[in-house]
Amino acid sequence: MSILQELIETQEFATLPPVATKILKLLENDNIDFRDIARIVEADASLTLKLLKVANSPIYATRTEVSSVQQAIVTLGLNRLTNIVLGISIFSRFFFSSQKQAADIIQKFWWHSSCTGMVAKSLAIKLNRFFKENEFIGGLLHDIGKLAMIQYNAQMFRSVIELVETKNMMDVEAELSVFGVDHIEIGKSIAEHWKLPHELYSIISGHNKPSELTENRELTAIVRFADVLCEIWGADVFEGFKTVDLREEESWKLLCTSYPELANFDLEAFTFELEEDFKNSSTFLSLISQNQY
Repeated sequence: MSILQELIETQEFATLPPVATKILKLLENDNIDFRDIARIVEADASLTLKLLKVANSPIYATRTEVSSVQQAIVTLGLNRLTNIVLGISIFSRFFFSSQKQAADIIQKFWWHSSCTGMVAKSLAIKLNRFFKENEFIGGLLHDIGKLAMIQYNAQMFRSVIELVETKNMMDVEAELSVFGVDHIEIGKSIAEHWKLPHELYSIISGHNKPSELTENRELTAIVRFADVLCEIWGADVFEGFKTVDLREEESWKLLCTSYPELANFDLEAFTFELEEDFKNSSTFLSLISQNQY
């Protein structure tokens, strides 16, 4: 059995959390009834509590207090809510099942993931683009392949970090050297195994090179640009960046091609505004880490 197969078939990654599995199954039906979604979520008290906390947090700034799952669906919309539930259920499961001996790496990983999700969400709003929360959940899950590596063998992943920090390798190169496979390929296999929506699959499998995608390119570019910003702002996860020229960053150039109005953006002022949002990323992480799922 290859390392890739072993990574995918470990206990943690063999199956999605039950709630996520049930919701994805319901989403296959074009005539989905929001009450069915509500019943699935409400059957899990911990998930319901987290959902309501997130819905009432500054992340969504709802005008009235959301006190039930059905009200959350009406307030946020079914697509946004199902994506949020999907993200919370996956995030919570792996947040609490992470290896204790790799606590320092895991903490850095989840901090980077939550920051990328928040900055991607803020970036989409500032660009007046709406992706039904896929940019946020995609930001949370884009590096799921790295989490699989850490869970599989934390010591091997420490060797990856050492190569990145002492040999000036990028993460993908270092991962191939140590594991024989990189986090992009692992993440792609996990997304296929879990049957995640196409949007999340594109982000997980193509965030390093969004211009090579044939679908969801702009969505993935937004997540990638957020990913790069978080790396250079200190919420990094050992990717290997030393210096970054944001205007030459592939994801930004792709966005400028898709949305020509960005060519005249004051990128320095724009990213300064995003950095303020970045500082609020701890809100989501603190909400999710309360009350083990």
